[in-house]
Amino acid sequence: MREPIQPTPPEQRPSRGPEPLPYVGPRPTGEVAGYLGRGLVEWAPTWGGVFVSLGILFLLSALGVAIGVGSGATAVAIWEAISLIVAFFIGGWFTGRTLNLFDNLMAGAHGLLVWAVSMVFAIVFLVAATVASINSLANLARIAFISNLLQAAGITTGPTAAGAASSTAVTSSWVTFIILVLAVISAIIGAVVGNNSRAAEMRSVTEPTRR
Repeated sequence: MREPIQPTPPEQRPSRGPEPLPYVGPRPTGEVAGYLGRGLVEWAPTWGGVFVSLGILFLLSALGVAIGVGSGATAVAIWEAISLIVAFFIGGWFTGRTLNLFDNLMAGAHGLLVWAVSMVFAIVFLVAATVASINSLANLARIAFISNLLQAAGITTGPTAAGAASSTAVTSSWVTFIILVLAVISAIIGAVVGNNSRAAEMRSVTEPTRR
């Protein structure tokens, strides 16, 4: 009969030193690898910012009509500027807040994209309204934002003299240009602010965990 094998006592076992870890080479880690594969543009937060901007814009425009802002060109321009700045700041903030990356440059680029897509929506709406010859175009023109876009595009909603229409179109185009530039800046700043606030919140959550 074979004798049973007795296990070696722990104190008699030879000590083994730590084995070196195998070198596996560099590997993409975390979210960076995903962005390198998908691209840097996130459309879900961008579309969300577009819808938020347009919703707030039409809400503020309707509020301006309800409270009677429209008795003078100056009052209309001021209200339109305020509405656009507030709407695009909130829409840009929403986009920056919901982005999955923390970078001021990319957040600002998404804010610019929110503004650009919103402008495409507005232009498509105006073209569709003009082609379809909507009877209520004059009522829509009471909204400050749509009124200035109509005049800047050369679309009139009532009988006016040729000289007065030309002068009004030039003035309205400059006003619209300045307001749109302010809207771009507002969307970019809002996106950066929203992205920075999310980054600060994430840092405050992860720092206690590391400690």
